[in-house]
Amino acid sequence: VAIDNGISGIVIVEFIVDKKGNVSKVEAVSGPEELRAEAVRVIKKSGKWNAAIQNGNQVPSYKKQPIGFTWITE
Repeated sequence: VAIDNGISGIVIVEFIVDKKGNVSKVEAVSGPEELRAEAVRVIKKSGKWNAAIQNGNQVPSYKKQPIGFTWITE
């Protein structure tokens, strides 16, 4: 739908990265509605992340990641 309508923009995705680098509670919180599901899919498929470190220990952390979508037409 987004490609057919030439919709582009930035989607902000919030999620949790646990101590082992696993992603959970992925949610798109802003950006074009037509792009939000794809942004969530991209984060869920992104694999392991580096866990946050606090006082030398790996800890769960809250992340906010912008994802930009631009459609190039010829």
